[in-house]
Amino acid sequence: MAINHRIIKEIIRIRIVEQAFLNLFSEGKLNGTVHTCIGQELSAASFAGQISKRDFVFSNHRCHGHYISYTKEWKPLILELLGKSSGVCGGVGSSQHLHKYNFFSNGIQGGIMPVAAGFALGNKIKKNNNIGIVYIGDGTLGEGAVYETLNFISKKEIPLLVVCENNSYAQSTPIDYTLSGSIKARAKAFGIEFRESNTFNLDNNILGEAKSSIEYVRQNSKPLFHLVNTSRLKAHSKGDDDRDEKEIKELEKKDFLNNLIESDKEHFGAIIEKIKKEVDLFIDESLDLNEMSFENYLEENGEQKKIDYSIYNLHKERQIKLLNSVFHNLMKNNNSIFIGEDILDPYGGAFKVSKGLSTKFPDRVIGTSISESLIAGVANGLALNGFKPYAEFMFGDFTALAFDQLINHSSKFYNMYNKKVNCPVVFRTPMGARRGYGPTHSQSLEKHFVGMDKFEIIALNKYLDPKIVYDYLEERTHPTLLIENKTDYAKKPNLNLPNKFKLYITNEDIPNLIIKPPNDSKITSTIITYGGSSEIVLDNIEKLFYEKDQLIQVLILTKIDPLPESFILENITENTKVITIEEGTERGTIGNNIISLIAKNNTNNHFYSLSSHDNIIPSVKSLEDNVLPSINRLMKIL
Repeated sequence: MAINHRIIKEIIRIRIVEQAFLNLFSEGKLNGTVHTCIGQELSAASFAGQISKRDFVFSNHRCHGHYISYTKEWKPLILELLGKSSGVCGGVGSSQHLHKYNFFSNGIQGGIMPVAAGFALGNKIKKNNNIGIVYIGDGTLGEGAVYETLNFISKKEIPLLVVCENNSYAQSTPIDYTLSGSIKARAKAFGIEFRESNTFNLDNNILGEAKSSIEYVRQNSKPLFHLVNTSRLKAHSKGDDDRDEKEIKELEKKDFLNNLIESDKEHFGAIIEKIKKEVDLFIDESLDLNEMSFENYLEENGEQKKIDYSIYNLHKERQIKLLNSVFHNLMKNNNSIFIGEDILDPYGGAFKVSKGLSTKFPDRVIGTSISESLIAGVANGLALNGFKPYAEFMFGDFTALAFDQLINHSSKFYNMYNKKVNCPVVFRTPMGARRGYGPTHSQSLEKHFVGMDKFEIIALNKYLDPKIVYDYLEERTHPTLLIENKTDYAKKPNLNLPNKFKLYITNEDIPNLIIKPPNDSKITSTIITYGGSSEIVLDNIEKLFYEKDQLIQVLILTKIDPLPESFILENITENTKVITIEEGTERGTIGNNIISLIAKNNTNNHFYSLSSHDNIIPSVKSLEDNVLPSINRLMKIL
């Protein structure tokens, strides 16, 4: 397939734009970093450049060429790296984090693979005949998420084209040092169709070979792995190139674009000069444009509504029965997806939450291998594609295996892409001990997820009807980690309060529970707890009163991050004891956050915490300075 004039101009423009970025960085006009694709442009044009915008692309840190070939827009990319508010993502994402149409990029190696698989699975469920491309590098083949994904897309026959750009280096490390075996054998091991091309010389047919691979994925609704042998002519990023100059000169000699220009210097020289003038002029005009204001970067939380309290009448069912019923009702919504390991009938999950779901909804209950990173990543991709996924981790301890997908993907998409996407995924898992499961199946790890952007942590307890929580989650448009205490599953919410003690529920969007004594002016202690730990307190209120002479009120939190600050503060009386109870280890606890909140608001002293704002760190320098601790912010406190 001949390379036409349009594609030649496209790859020339990519190279000129990339070189302009290197020049701007050396002049101190770019903040952050730049990973250029100089030498790899033909790969971008061949794959991303030959699909429609109904299809999607997931790319990595070296994404500029893919972006330009897919979108056909280079000006917003320049504005983005210059940190301008009119850039692709308002200057927040910069070089590595771009989103427009169905193009997504992220700088975390390997993590985009399961997300792309989830997006492609969404297309398969929709039966829209759209496909996707995910670009990885040879260095990414060291990441376990890649192999979890290859297994998944093969078994599920997912229409995803994996393009591996092999430039023989993972940053500064040559492929021979790290990669055992062959790349081809890796794809073949999972039964995936394999093709191979290169970006060298003038007589290669990568365009035709790429088009054939695209058609294969679309027509067969199956994955394909296409290896592109290519060369990176410039540094990994900016100026960090330690390769021998002779090696680089040899690569330049066989570079497709260099040879094309050499074949007709006058003709291509004129094209280069014209495009370069256009790019340089646009950059000159853009340097003084505005960056996003800090006020626009931060989002208003809105006014807090007044909290009202009403008597709460307990339900009478075991929690597991209620949860199973909740999911049978949720799955009636065609956007709902249930994904996890061992969730299919007849087993129905380790704690039977998913019992019967796969029989009723076989296309939207997705069983997986033991692959927590995959489960989370696929759920993220489904969420980006318009679904409401509920991803189950069999034990809370296993969330550690999926941490990358939560902290570097789901929690960042919204602000990283300048509020253009939502990721309404729910990660749910049983936490806690008291079942004798030992060190790796009994931990409470929720504190390790505190503070993530747009991310909430919610803890069920056996007293609150889980339908109330899931009704809230069904409408939520950002990611959530939902904690279910494994000892509560089989229990009914039996509650024997001392005489005249009352259980109340708040009218908050996600309600909390509070138990108050008959005369709350005489409260001596307030216990604040959540999840399974609440039972310890409620079963012993009377004992605490008679043996310790303590008149106690109990706050049972549902949302533990961000904390329900108004609810906590308006129920704390000065000069009384405040005790927090949780199963997590004592350093860096949820309780520490609660005590810090109270100490800052309910004493005669003034406490301040200077830390980063609860947002992702943007690339554009003016916003970055405002998000991070700084002398200016310190001066405002003093």
